[in-house]
Amino acid sequence: MKKIVIFIFFTLILLAGCSKIEQQTGNRYIITSPEIAEIVCLLIGSENIVGVTIECDYPANLKEIEKVGNFGKVDFEKIISLAPTIVFTSGLEQELLTTELEKLQITTAQFYPKSIDDMISSIREIGKLIGAEKRANFVADSLQTEIEIISQNCGDNSPTVYVEIYNTPIMSVSERSFVGEVVQKAGGDNIFAELPRDYSRVKVEDIINADPEIIILTCPPEVTAESIKIRKGWEVISAVKNDRIYTALDINPDLIIRATPRVIEGMKQLQKIFKDEK
Repeated sequence: MKKIVIFIFFTLILLAGCSKIEQQTGNRYIITSPEIAEIVCLLIGSENIVGVTIECDYPANLKEIEKVGNFGKVDFEKIISLAPTIVFTSGLEQELLTTELEKLQITTAQFYPKSIDDMISSIREIGKLIGAEKRANFVADSLQTEIEIISQNCGDNSPTVYVEIYNTPIMSVSERSFVGEVVQKAGGDNIFAELPRDYSRVKVEDIINADPEIIILTCPPEVTAESIKIRKGWEVISAVKNDRIYTALDINPDLIIRATPRVIEGMKQLQKIFKDEK
């Protein structure tokens, strides 16, 4: 039964893409978060999306929709000119954006999923807002089933993992972050389970002393496996010695950073890495 549910779930995602599914006449959505744009597209397609930020790049045809700035700086005049019925915003630097839009009496819906549970509940809530509650609940239920199966498929041995999300300064993730939870659910043992913040600067000496067996890089493309190997003192790290450094060439960072249904594929790829499956 579980296999059938999983098959239907991924068939749904493939068919959904960002094609026309349930066009809602009169509704005009502007979305400033790539995660929320991806979820809305999965649920109802892109027909009602009239504006997005430049970071909203998946599915591919979002690139063809009117741009309203970038995640950290939106064009208020552009938003007003597009006459949205709802503007979907995120957290962090977009807190002020949400406040300013509400002052202009523009309806907003703010979603900032910081955990897997947050992501699943956000999918349900977004479904209610856009008239796709039944579909959203199906997607959410399927995600929960798939995540449970992935977690049960973890081996007895959990390799120690260092995730580098930024290189200047060097930053990693705590177990309380979305990325940290994804790593844990896939069977990895995060060397920085405890940090002052979900995403925080870390000391090089702490990385070396922790001696991670695996290094996952989600930072800019210029940070390559070779550039890690030549860092001073890093040659003693097990992941470096055993050539177990994984970059964007090995796993798309969006699959583990973005809180969207695609995280299932990211978790599966991480699990193969953790099990050293070639």
